Amino acid sequence: MITPFSSAQACPCQKCCESADRGSYFGDEPVVPIFGDDFEALSMPPVVPSRSVHDLSPSTPTSRASKTPKISPRISHVEVCSEDGASSRMEKQDPVVMEAEFDFYDPLSKRAQVMPLVAEVQHHRPGARQHFSNNPADFGHQLLAPPDFQPSEALTPKSRARNEVEVVTRWGVLSGKLIFSKVLTLTTMSSIFVVRAQQVRLEKNSRVWRRIEARARRAVSQAASLAARVVKERSDMYHGEWRCSEGGALSELFTSEYVDTLMILAKASAKLLALQPVLAEANVPCRIFGDIHGQLRDLLLFFAAFGFPGSTEDSADDEMSYVFNGDFVDRGAHSLEVIGILLALKVSMPDRVWLVRGNHEDRTMNARYGFLEECELRLGNNFGRKTYDLLQNAFDQLPLACVVGGKILCVHGGVGDGRWDLNDLRALRRPLGQQELGCAKLRWVNNILWSDPIEDDREERSQEESGPVFGVHESPRNTTAVLFGWDVTKTFCARNGLAMVVRSHQSKKNGHGFDLMHDETLVRVFSARDYEGHCNDGAVLLVRPGEGSLGCERPSFMSVRAQVLGSYAKAQGLVA
Repeated sequence: MITPFSSAQACPCQKCCESADRGSYFGDEPVVPIFGDDFEALSMPPVVPSRSVHDLSPSTPTSRASKTPKISPRISHVEVCSEDGASSRMEKQDPVVMEAEFDFYDPLSKRAQVMPLVAEVQHHRPGARQHFSNNPADFGHQLLAPPDFQPSEALTPKSRARNEVEVVTRWGVLSGKLIFSKVLTLTTMSSIFVVRAQQVRLEKNSRVWRRIEARARRAVSQAASLAARVVKERSDMYHGEWRCSEGGALSELFTSEYVDTLMILAKASAKLLALQPVLAEANVPCRIFGDIHGQLRDLLLFFAAFGFPGSTEDSADDEMSYVFNGDFVDRGAHSLEVIGILLALKVSMPDRVWLVRGNHEDRTMNARYGFLEECELRLGNNFGRKTYDLLQNAFDQLPLACVVGGKILCVHGGVGDGRWDLNDLRALRRPLGQQELGCAKLRWVNNILWSDPIEDDREERSQEESGPVFGVHESPRNTTAVLFGWDVTKTFCARNGLAMVVRSHQSKKNGHGFDLMHDETLVRVFSARDYEGHCNDGAVLLVRPGEGSLGCERPSFMSVRAQVLGSYAKAQGLVA
């Protein structure tokens, strides 16, 4: 059994204890808060406040209002039919609603505005609309009607197959909601009990742990100072062209002892993550980040524009939770700084910051796409490899998913074939290394990291892509990953009592950083701007309780709002 550090145990890095004993870094000074009264780096509000009515305009980029957003729950009407053919309308309240507008901040012009959801981010099946057939005998006695239903004699084979899938899926969703139960399996209950017992022991912070926490908090404060400076830079640029200081920002963020600090954070966070569930749970309000891929400047711009974890604005009403949905490293120029900041945030705020594993939190991917090379180049062959190995140990302990507000599931890739449930996830044992993820028995876990959704309207948007938009199909990524359609997502959500799945994993050329699909039950979010020459915006998702639900851990109604950081390439008129 893993236990937290005690005063009698060795520190993760011997140099930490030595320096502390010498009094050169911490000594016996008390733990400092992340943002003390004398810390003014983020005393100004974020550009787009979290709890405003969002009355921003290009001429008033920092206008504020302290009111809770007045968003009404969406009432959807469903046609139902009895066996005698009589139809009626039923009303149901959607527990999660995607807001019809999003916040947009342009780092080049330093202007923020509210924009309506554009057609490019909304994917709907052609002709999908609610109405019932005049002939209920078609495809059996139907409870719920397929969209765009036509008489059987007017159907083409393709349309007939589509309508059949609609009917079967609606039956599946209805059945899933009827049989959904919150009863936990014995294995799951045992796992939760053990985790809670370990967390109680961790709360009895030892002297060593308090020093580690203090070092993490200092790194977070330095990141806030750097974010305040970055947002004031006169011009925008590609992340690859940005040089915050000679040799990167390691010494600025983590002091001259940055190698020690990274090792300490890696070892401490691995122990902390092992004590927390493999299926994390985040409260609302919550901000969800997509792939960052070592693009430090974008991460800092998001923090400055929309709110820094732990700042005064962040904790004014309800403390904001943060979910980082995988792929923290590789390809970008500052992977070490990014993972260092995220681990420092996790150690500083263990119950508010959640790091979800992505497919790039993996030794094979890191060796292929740059993170191993960056560690060895910037930290030296000896210390670089040691730090890399410690970080990989932390990656193997990361949770695979996070449930936000009890209704939104965050996974990096997707739901795969959807034939698993949340209890299966809770029962997993970590660490999960390459050997475990590569076995056939855990292929469904591999697809949580690797699978991709099929867009409902892919044939209409791209002549190069064809084939059914429903079901499960082979993925072009690798032999174990799959593509899944809208019917898989909707049935999975119904069986697990969920309203929405948020996933990352994909960047789109000229995209806005987010997409809405699968009858608004799946949202893609990607945070790295201009990724690999894609000329894409970056985005995060703000999840907040609806009116009257403020202060509830699991509100009955939530809204999701995209917050977008504009692409530098688009601002320059350069389109891929």
